[in-house]
Amino acid sequence: ISALSCKESEINEPVVARVGDRYLTMSELNAEIPDDLSSADSTELATNVIQSWMNRELMFEKAQYNLRTEQKEIDIQVEKYRQELFIFQYEKEIINQKLETEVSEQDIIEFYDLNQDIFQLNDYILKVRYIKLKPNSPDLEKVTEWIQSSSKEDQDLFLDYCHRYAVSCYNDSGWVYFNELLRELPIEVYNKESFLRTGKSVKFSDSGHVYLLYIRELQSKNTLSPIELEHERIKSLIQNRRKIELLNSIRRSLYKDAIRSGKAELYEEPKLP
Repeated sequence: ISALSCKESEINEPVVARVGDRYLTMSELNAEIPDDLSSADSTELATNVIQSWMNRELMFEKAQYNLRTEQKEIDIQVEKYRQELFIFQYEKEIINQKLETEVSEQDIIEFYDLNQDIFQLNDYILKVRYIKLKPNSPDLEKVTEWIQSSSKEDQDLFLDYCHRYAVSCYNDSGWVYFNELLRELPIEVYNKESFLRTGKSVKFSDSGHVYLLYIRELQSKNTLSPIELEHERIKSLIQNRRKIELLNSIRRSLYKDAIRSGKAELYEEPKLP
């Protein structure tokens, strides 16, 4: 319910509560009650809403009385927030109407090439085949072969097996951050470099599962992140840059028009209005 409830002079409908010269109307109360509630639940919620409104109005009245010396500062803050809210809503409308959101592959490539310093990896990335299985899963020896094989037939067999038996599974179609992968594994890795030197194929087990991991590709941290990994991030960065440029352009245009028309002035020396 709005904190600015109706005053008596503004009311032309039934009211359900009053605090001083402020009233809570029936329509305001009804707006807070969902249509699908039972009669008993509606009554209980209505009672809570009314009590909450009265408590807030009484606290607001008390606060106004006790903070009279701070009133001017509060009014300034409220007006500033009001302005910011209007500006925010207006900027949203501008962005919805005028922002070019389509980002081409060429846009992405050009941005990536010109901004490679911001696409440095801070973690290892890998292309892996990984599967988590129940210990009694069939054909574990064959799965161990398929997961390391480069033949199309074996890869298809591995994917089919994943769909049928895997608790979870990664294919090597995309890059994965090493930290993200480690969350899947029942091990603590204190030295990533040492772990990654142990070999491409690793097998783990715990009390409930068997884990097979095959590292097909590896890229070290502090190197340039692949463009395919950064694709969506670049898209977002381009759209955000366009948004900033659009809003700055509108601000500059508003300023120039206001100065030219005399609506706004910038004085060389401070003076009284």
